[in-house]
Amino acid sequence: MEGRIDLAHEAPFRLGTLEVRPALRQLARDDCMEDVLEPRVMQVLVALARADGAIVSRDDLTRSCWEGRVVGEDAINRVVSRLRRAAEGIGQGSFRIETITKVGYRLLREGQGEVAPAEDSPLARARAEAHRLRLDRRAMLAGAGLAVVTVGGGLYTWRHFIASDPALTDKPPPDVAPLMIQAQMAMTQGTVEGGNQAIGLLRRVVSLRPDYADGWGLLALSYSAAAVGRPQQYEADMRARAAEARRRALALDPGNAYARAADGLNKPVLGNWTVAERGLRTSLASHPHNDMLVSSLAGVMLGVGRCTEAANLIDGIWKRVPPNPGLAYTHVQTLWAAGRPDEADKAMDDAVALFPTHFAVWFTRFYLLMYTGRVREAIALGENRGTRPTGIPEWNFEQVLIVARAMLSRAPRDIEAAAAISLEGAHRGAGFAENGIQFLSGLGRVDEAFAVADAYYFARGFDPGELRFSTEQGTYTRRNARRTHLLFLPPTASMRTDARFLRLADELGLVRYWKDAGVRPDYQATG
Repeated sequence: MEGRIDLAHEAPFRLGTLEVRPALRQLARDDCMEDVLEPRVMQVLVALARADGAIVSRDDLTRSCWEGRVVGEDAINRVVSRLRRAAEGIGQGSFRIETITKVGYRLLREGQGEVAPAEDSPLARARAEAHRLRLDRRAMLAGAGLAVVTVGGGLYTWRHFIASDPALTDKPPPDVAPLMIQAQMAMTQGTVEGGNQAIGLLRRVVSLRPDYADGWGLLALSYSAAAVGRPQQYEADMRARAAEARRRALALDPGNAYARAADGLNKPVLGNWTVAERGLRTSLASHPHNDMLVSSLAGVMLGVGRCTEAANLIDGIWKRVPPNPGLAYTHVQTLWAAGRPDEADKAMDDAVALFPTHFAVWFTRFYLLMYTGRVREAIALGENRGTRPTGIPEWNFEQVLIVARAMLSRAPRDIEAAAAISLEGAHRGAGFAENGIQFLSGLGRVDEAFAVADAYYFARGFDPGELRFSTEQGTYTRRNARRTHLLFLPPTASMRTDARFLRLADELGLVRYWKDAGVRPDYQATG
């Protein structure tokens, strides 16, 4: 094994249909799909590919990829698991990572021999889950629906969605059922990586079963989600692919639920809450046990300030379906917004136990601690590099730590620094603007919070753009899909007591919704 792997000087190479570009940390497939790996993950892939089928020991990997530092088995296991997800997702079987018990690993290219999936691989877990669920379609629909609700780390929904009753539909063909479940597991990650994996798996499904309507329908849903959450230059291509997959699904099954959901993603709910709610409640009257519809309604309710109802809806789903990261942190968020702090803490413990390093779970935990009087615990969490999620730039963690330290000290100089970095971040991306609104409100800088809200929703003063956070994460929020649920979370309580809040709600169309629906948002009902 050679010395330390320097990605900047590694030449591109191929693994079947994939071109591996170490310097860019990219996996590029021949059909133009791409995935970006974390630096350490790419180093391990290069190390295994260099061995050309030979076994690479854990010690070899620590020398070449961790500069010889002592690392735990969990660190290596996480990297190998990530590579296996890439192999089964965007790789479509172009390579496999085989575990040689108590020795190490080897990379096998497509055609180098049929290797059963490792017991801890995503595909093996998917097969086990398929057996456990007995291929229950209701659970599969729930997984896909929650992916739509939480795609990109936020709440989305759609209008005019009518699902067929899951109990009346056929089970998936046995040869593609594990792939379908694995694709839905990938979708619930709420990341670009998860979306790419889902698309890759579903392309495999429809190549194996071109007459399977749900395969095409879920592929259409995945492409539609990608069109919403990717850079704008990819939107037209993703929408075209979604339209074709949707056409194939509806030709096979005119009432296909996934295909109709895909069409709904083209219709942003911002400003259209009345239509969205009516459509969902009408559908639920006929299909009361469809968790896809329930989760979508929860998203609408949270976005219009009906947090108690949103929490009750998510409670029901949480008790019925297999957990996933998007559902886990959404459960925490809705309980917190509904004024159920003890239950939110319990749900947070569950989420951390299940998904300790998922980025959305980690940040939800950080903010819950920071905003509920446990700032020291939040700071300790942020300073513990060993538990941080991967793929997040160092400066992002420092930003939230500056805010937390200001929350703790309440010193004018610290608050000034935290406000400055929050405003600077809001100019950098839509997700940072969402955080900035909450940071500034929590720090008592309400004027600046409203200024960022004006920029975020209406591009007044400045335009945060559509990129959410860093280019490494690669997620986007369209201007016609700006999120309103953050206006009803505990951190923005000081905004809701200000006269300007009602003017903001009116301009967004929320006041019109409350009037048309004959309801008051929770913050008005409780004072």
